[in-house]
Order: sequence, then C-alpha cells, then structure tokens
Amino acid sequence: MPLSTHCGSIDPMRTLLDELESLGSGITAPALIEVLGRSRLDIEDVAPFVTEQAETYSRRSIARTEFYEVLVLTWLPGQGSGAHDHAGSMSAFKILRGTARETRFEQACDSLVDPISVRDLREGEVGLDATDVIHAVRNDASSKEALVSVHIYAPPIAELRSFTQRLAHQAPAAAFLRRRKPDIPVVAIVGGGYSGAMVAAHLLQETAHSDQPLHVVMIDRQTSVAEGAAYRTPDPRHLLNVPASGMSTWPDRPNDFLNWARVRDPSVLPYSFLQRHAYGEYLRATFFEAVEQAGAMSSIDILREEADRVERVDGGWRVHCGESPAIEAHVVVLATGHRPPLDPLRQRWSGSRVRYIEDPWSSLALTAIEPDESVCLLGTGLTAIDVLQSLLRRGRSAAVVGLSRRGLLPSAHAPAELPRIDPLSWLEPLLRPDSGVTTRSITQEIHRAVRAAEASGKDWRQVIDGLRPHLSRIWRALQPREQKRFMRHAKPFWEVARHRMAPVVANETAEAVAAGIFSTAAARVLAARGSAQGVALTVRRRGEPTPEVLEFDWIVNCTGPGAGHGTGCSPLISGLIDAGCLEADPLGLGVRSHADGRAVVRGRVIEDLILIGSLRKADEWESTAVPELCVQAADAAHAVLRRIDDLEQTRLVAG
Repeated sequence: MPLSTHCGSIDPMRTLLDELESLGSGITAPALIEVLGRSRLDIEDVAPFVTEQAETYSRRSIARTEFYEVLVLTWLPGQGSGAHDHAGSMSAFKILRGTARETRFEQACDSLVDPISVRDLREGEVGLDATDVIHAVRNDASSKEALVSVHIYAPPIAELRSFTQRLAHQAPAAAFLRRRKPDIPVVAIVGGGYSGAMVAAHLLQETAHSDQPLHVVMIDRQTSVAEGAAYRTPDPRHLLNVPASGMSTWPDRPNDFLNWARVRDPSVLPYSFLQRHAYGEYLRATFFEAVEQAGAMSSIDILREEADRVERVDGGWRVHCGESPAIEAHVVVLATGHRPPLDPLRQRWSGSRVRYIEDPWSSLALTAIEPDESVCLLGTGLTAIDVLQSLLRRGRSAAVVGLSRRGLLPSAHAPAELPRIDPLSWLEPLLRPDSGVTTRSITQEIHRAVRAAEASGKDWRQVIDGLRPHLSRIWRALQPREQKRFMRHAKPFWEVARHRMAPVVANETAEAVAAGIFSTAAARVLAARGSAQGVALTVRRRGEPTPEVLEFDWIVNCTGPGAGHGTGCSPLISGLIDAGCLEADPLGLGVRSHADGRAVVRGRVIEDLILIGSLRKADEWESTAVPELCVQAADAAHAVLRRIDDLEQTRLVAG
C-alpha cells in the first residue's frame, strides 16, 4: 500500500495508486504517461486536497512511497513557481482545472536562465517533464479560477533546484564571454556558495585595479550562484541569525548589505533580521557586480558539475569534474561549505524509511508533512528551529517534539541592539603563553563576567558578543586535550548562547511551546522502526533508567552539518588527505590551515591550495558565519594573487 492514502473509496485514485504500486521500482517515463493518461481522475476525485493559500501555491501529498509520490497542486490566480528543474526526478502531470502557463528556459554561461518558449496546458492535458527541463509554471493573474493539477514524481522529489532568471536589461558580463588565453593563470574554486562566490568576487575586483590576467573557474553543481544551502531557502519565515548591520560581505564596507537592503526597503534598521532568501539575492548582486568590474584581461567560467577529485600535477593541480574535461589549475581554492548532515539513525533503523527526512535542507520534502501529523525533530539547535518554522506555516495542530542529548534550545537575540563588553581585561592574562589556559578556566571567567554584567544592569549577551572577535585566538590557545574537553562538555552550552534566534523567531517558538504544539526532551534514541504509517522510536530520557517507545508520523534529521572523519568527509577532501596534500585535525573538525587560508601539512604551507569556511574550523573555530567568512574570503583572494605573482616572477626569471 502507498504511504498515506486519504482518498477513501475514490475509485479513479485507488486505481491510479494500485497501478503505480504494481510498477514497483521499475517506473519509467512511458509508464507514467500511460498510467496517468488512462486515468479517469477529475477535480472531484481530489477535492479534499485542493487547498488555496494566500502566500504561495499549495502542495498536498496524496501518497508517497520509496519509488513515487502523488501530489495535488493548487494555484490561485497570479501564483506560480520560479524557474526550476526536478533534480533528477521524473514528473508526469494532469491538469484537472484551469490553464497552466509553462515557460521553459535555458541556462547561459553566467548561470542565469533565459526564456526560450511558452505554452499553455489546458484542462485534461497530460504531460511529462524530463528530469533536466528548466521551467516555471503559473496561473495567469487574469484567470477567474484556481488552477489544480495532479503530479506524479518518481522518485519522490526532495527539492526543486531553483534557477535565477535574467532581468530584461541584464546581459552577460564581458568576463563571462572572454576565452582564456593559454598563458593566463587559472584559479579553480571548488564550491559556488557564499565562500566560493565571494572569493571569486574579491579576485575579479582586484583585477579591476591592476593589469593582472586571470581566469577563474567556479565549480559547483548548484543551480544559482552564491546561495549555498543557507540562503536558497524559499521559506519567508527563515530569517538571518545576524542583524543587517553585521552581514556585509566586504570587510572594508561594513554597511554594504544594510545600504543594499534600504534601497529595497527604507524601513530596514541596522538591527533588523531580514529574510535569508533576500540575503541570497544580495550575494548574487554582489557577485555579478564584481564580475562586471573585472579587469580587461580577466575571465570566468561557471561549471555546473561536482568536483570529484583534485590531484597534484606538474605546475599545479588537476580537478576532475563528472563528465566534463579535467581542469588544469595553477591554484585551487576549496570552498566546499558545510558537510551534508550525517544520519544519526543509520545503525539503529529498521523497516521503511519513507517517513524519515534525512536532509532537512531539502525543503520540499517538508511539504509532504500534513498539519495534523506528529513530527519528531532529531536535534534542538537552529536547524530544528528552521524546520519548526516551516512546519508552523500551515496552521499546525499536531505536536512537534525536539529530541537531543540535553534538550537545549538556542537562546534569543536581545530585542534591541546592545553594545559589546570588551573582555580583554580578564582575557589577556588567560591567553599568555605561560598561562596554561584550560576549558574550565575560560568557562569560569565567562561566568564571572556574565555575573558582573548582570549585577551592573547589563545583559549576558553583551559578554558573549564581546568574546566573538577573540574566539579563534582562544581556540588556538587551548591544548589539544583541552579542545577535546571543550567539544565533549562545553560545546552544547556555548552554542546555545552563541548561535541565537532572531527575536521574532524566538517569540514564535515560545508561542508554539505555550500552545502545546512544540516541546523538547533530553533523550537518546536507541532504536527506530519505520512503516508506511509512521515511526516508533525507542528512547531513553536523560537520567531515566528505563527506555520508552514514542510514536510519530514523521522523523526529521535536524542534527546539523556533518562532522568527524570517515563518512563525514567528502571523497574529494579524503583523497587530498590520503595524498598528503591536506592534514586532518584529530577532532575531525576540518583540516589544518595558515592564518590566510593556505593549507598546512605537517607544518609545511601549501602555497597553491587555499581553504575557506568550515574546513578551517580546526584552526579558526569561528569559521561558519558571515562576519568571519567575509574576512576569510578577502584573505584567500590575497593569498591566491600572491601565489600568481610568485609564479609570474619565476616565469620571468626563467625566461
């Protein structure tokens, strides 16, 4: 039987589901068209799933298995999707009411998409969208009725890969159109999220002020530049966790993002917490502006592939990328971003996994969860809060429970901006080379500073925020055994205080708790058993000797980015470690790096291999948030250009 069938005795739908079940894992495009084409489904058969939403078009799941998902989509006049593809999933559809206007696109050299055709899909029409078709669907604003369509995705689609449509006046920048000359140095940037795009922006901006020839290749399988996992969320409830005044991507222009946001909305204040997808738009605008300003001898390619392997060759590096030809590069920048989340239940799960969402950043997967279905979130950090925000969008009535070892939720930012408290008076003595600083001594001093602040009428957050510029220095001062002790005992409490919710998000979370919709528990999951109807978790609550069984309709993995060695490390990074080109740290946080981002192996600096972002957590603890990453991007670009200059000087001497 399919996962969740709410259609009762409706014969056309039952027939459709039975035929899909009979196909098993062998669903093909012709089979989908045949099954849907002979179906007698009409609007009355899906009436319980026709849901009109003011915010965006509605997606309601009728049935879901490992092999397919059947959904009903409802579009009010004027509602539509952005340009997207189906990320490898086939999609057969039937229009049950209204007319859908479909625009198809092709992707240009600068990653933006341009429309190439438009067609209308009318009531009763059946069709198939191939896995690689880029399109957008809309119910015209002039329509007098809601558009309703039924879709079959095989396999179930976790996320629509979004593309950015070119503005009418926006032509590709000259740097995208130039062909690289054979003697021009090549920089390969692996990763096209925040870190990779901002390194490229810094590099190209620098070439605008010099005659330095340079060719940049940015390698990333994602469809839109600069967003990464953090900023491609379509959910307007997902807000930045840092106020607008702290989100500039240029270290020397601290108000850049604030000014950009105020052009769009003059009411934005320095302490406003804006929508994350808006920040993604800012990053794209920043990137394209830098490309426009690139020097006349600079060029850039964007390669939509996964970098599989990087190997050392004479003169630099060779980057292997899927089916594309290998890239020969003089310098490689590793901007791979967060590791994908690990599966905390991998060794403890039995039965069907269809009700287990392993990747919470695949936001489309969450739309399969109905408001009256209970949910367990594995984890209670900011990832869990993001998922909770999405689950609350549709008037949730069923419970959401967050489970973690300690059951701690992130703290909230203060309602208004507060000045930082400078810690140097007590911090400097602790960081002297002969001080023997420990996790315990640092923790005790932080507690003393908090008590002193609160005694004088100030806020504990001012102490934590004052520490932020010094965190990497504190981390480096700890001996390895103390770093390990911090990870084991203090890290959860530190992260609750350091990584905080925007005030409005904190208020909505508190309201969900007060309404009995959301709760947390300190517990360990001992076993999980899944079925087509839900999941039974065997857990042991903290301090309790006896396990208990909790039943949920859905489980969502909210444990955050992966960490540790082995499966937590991508094959690309593991290959470089095995080849002696990178050195992993004992705690599995990342790899060793110099202060400017150059890789370090057994004390030796690798001049032409540059790191940025979470890979640097081994030496730069604060290495995941914009205020630190913007500085790392500038430093990485300078390290690249110094290496290029050295190569040029060597070439001139040899010549």
